[in-house]
Amino acid sequence: MFTIEAPKRWINISYANIATTSPAAHRAAAEWADAIARGGAAEFDGDAEQSALLPLRRATSRLLACGVADICVGSSATALMSSIAWAIAPREGSNVVSTQASFPSTVYPWSRVSESFGAEVRLAAHDDDMYTDPNSVMALIDEQTAVIVLSHVEYSNGQRYDLEAFSKAAREVDALLITDATQSMGMVPIDAPNFGVDAMVASGYKWLRGSFGAAVGYVSPRLRELNPGLVGFRSHADMWDMRPDRVDLPRDASRFEYTTLHFGAALGLAEAVKELDNFGIDEVWEHDLGLADLIISGAEELGFDIASPTNEAERSAIVSLRPPEGVDSDAVAFDLQEDHGIIVSSRSGLIRVSPHIDNVPEDIARLISALGSMLP
Repeated sequence: MFTIEAPKRWINISYANIATTSPAAHRAAAEWADAIARGGAAEFDGDAEQSALLPLRRATSRLLACGVADICVGSSATALMSSIAWAIAPREGSNVVSTQASFPSTVYPWSRVSESFGAEVRLAAHDDDMYTDPNSVMALIDEQTAVIVLSHVEYSNGQRYDLEAFSKAAREVDALLITDATQSMGMVPIDAPNFGVDAMVASGYKWLRGSFGAAVGYVSPRLRELNPGLVGFRSHADMWDMRPDRVDLPRDASRFEYTTLHFGAALGLAEAVKELDNFGIDEVWEHDLGLADLIISGAEELGFDIASPTNEAERSAIVSLRPPEGVDSDAVAFDLQEDHGIIVSSRSGLIRVSPHIDNVPEDIARLISALGSMLP
């Protein structure tokens, strides 16, 4: 059992939306903000700014079983994804493959660059449960495919893709596999090099238990020579040698770190990721799936259908429930929060529940009891 020092005014079972921030992360961010408020550069000088992202890079490399040189830090997953998309710039006549179920920010950067460079975006369809048959994604891949872009775990129903299988498919046509791991990193064990992904991004304010303003990226050695789509003073290998007549990019993934960001959020996220490292991501995964099992069994007894995959290969700790006929998912989510202090999400007509390490079985029991009391 995990020991989490978190208040219980709310029972947050919605980590796929916004995490209850790790107390250690909150303290680190607050201490940084207090230091800035006291003394500005006197307490956060140039050396501190230059090295401020290293703790997060180190902690994330441990989480993803890769080297520190493979990790970069950004202000958001979208910013990192956009920079990677512009760096790759799929050629005219090529195509980018993704899914209709993807979170918009996973696809939008590729739609934008494809518009500029003359590439086609192909999106595999989903069914009424927001499920995408992986074979339908595979069917869109051909010799003209430049990039396969997937959410490792889909946000609406928690479907998890076999990244190794898609990496193999990408290699067969000399394409790249780019992944948004915002809904998996911190919940699902990820071995980035062995999964075969070329790049991966993740926001910090969900399963990683950080806050808004910091995100992480993995860039494989295969893409180490990319020219980032977004550059700034931090892009130069010696960021304090500030001459505008040249840019000598770092030789590692930090070339995608281009500007100032919320350093407090990054320092806080480093502490949250260290907690996950110390807990052990395999133990986190087992804990989260155990809570998901309790949600599934309890909800089924109440007459809810389970829209999320439940097989071992595709499941995650996101459990989306289809309410009985005549019951509105938006109303259920609202009433759970207002009347019971329980936070879930409503997505695509489904009630999305997403427990994490701050939750215990008693939280799930309260959820099931509350759901039962709300049914007609």
